[in-house]
Amino acid sequence: MSLVPLRLGRLAAPGYDVVRSGVRWLREDGHACRAGEIVGYCNVRIAPSGGAPSGPAPFAEEGRDFQVALATRVGGRLVRAPDASRGGFIDRLAEHSVWMPDHGIGHVQCRPSERPPGVDTHGETLDLMFVAGRRVTELAEDRSGFLTGWHDRARAWWGEGDAPVGTLLGYGICEQLGVFRGESPAFADWFAAAAGPAQVVYVPDNVLVPCAAILADQCRRTEDEAEAIRADVTRSIASGPVAPSPADWMFVGALVSALLRSPITERCDVLTRGGLRQAGVADAVVLSLNAESPMILRHRRLGYALHCHAYRMSDAGPAVRSWLERDFEIVVRTSDDVRRDYRALVDTVRERSPAGFLVMNAMSTSSFETLHSYAPFDRPLGSTLGTVRTKELNLMLHDLAREREVSIVDNDAIAADLGATHLPDGVHNSATMQAELRGEILRILRSRGVAGFAARASG
Repeated sequence: MSLVPLRLGRLAAPGYDVVRSGVRWLREDGHACRAGEIVGYCNVRIAPSGGAPSGPAPFAEEGRDFQVALATRVGGRLVRAPDASRGGFIDRLAEHSVWMPDHGIGHVQCRPSERPPGVDTHGETLDLMFVAGRRVTELAEDRSGFLTGWHDRARAWWGEGDAPVGTLLGYGICEQLGVFRGESPAFADWFAAAAGPAQVVYVPDNVLVPCAAILADQCRRTEDEAEAIRADVTRSIASGPVAPSPADWMFVGALVSALLRSPITERCDVLTRGGLRQAGVADAVVLSLNAESPMILRHRRLGYALHCHAYRMSDAGPAVRSWLERDFEIVVRTSDDVRRDYRALVDTVRERSPAGFLVMNAMSTSSFETLHSYAPFDRPLGSTLGTVRTKELNLMLHDLAREREVSIVDNDAIAADLGATHLPDGVHNSATMQAELRGEILRILRSRGVAGFAARASG
């Protein structure tokens, strides 16, 4: 048998020192690992060499949730080094170990014929996948595992290669959660499927539902308009007829923070073997038709759109609900209105970058609606029946696809093919369906030639 050492390899960031925690293992000693399998991870931090940074610090919003997953390039039996992990906070805090290229965290035992060519004293036998999470609040402290915590944006990128990084952004509702983050460890399914260098970003809908009207507002909003919203919200909540509770302030703080960001136009720092750089704005954006509610809110005076899940609103305090009733009006949206909002969003974004848009359509049937006749219902039927509205929206997407070169991720067809048990309520999907949707997104990205998402070479 041959022992292939698992060395960290080079990780350069000129002008900065890279420090790390101990290794937190995801696979047991003696585990039969496959090539490309993530076997452990550690927290990392970059600090300016010799003093304070001259400009904004990289990863300033993600420094406490910045980790690197370690994937072995060769398959075989994992032999963990006894000193790679020390447990406790030494394995959680990136404070105690300098990243050293020749440092070994263990070995992989394999047949001599399976030993990769060119593995010498300086060879790299680990592939790196970095992850970073931007907390909703820095008080949301959780270092219990891989990319744990309350994040308003989570992302992963490949640490190998010097080519431009292609970026995919998932910006929908909960149906996207498993598609983008996948099972454990987070984002590993994308890492296994795409050659890279690539970045996958996921923005959850914990507070704000990202319908097209809201996203277009975010892309167009000026700093003066953002400041007007901040000031108005603070004044209205504080001076309203209902005294705000701590729950009110927590909810509205998270809501305003999400509202005033524009993830579609954000640029992110990435650290790779080749150095520190900034990835461009999203090359492809995946949206969810299920985010397009029949009704949204619009501020009576400032004109911005707002939409939150009803169950989230029940978690807010009475002052927030009073504020929404006073300062917002309900806007009813037809499929034509949604089409107009999508067009405005696509056109606004493409004025700045040639981003590709993908939209996950919606399941058009429901076990909760058993109808023998539509005669008793007033027209338009889409105003009363959810399945009719969904069919109208799905048809609208085909028109949009022709008009704006938008790709459809056919959630409806995949659900019909797999069976309703994989999408029982029309939104929350099984792991099997998540994998099918991920595969369909990859197929579309490859057909569009989005950088970084070509298939990994086998073997």
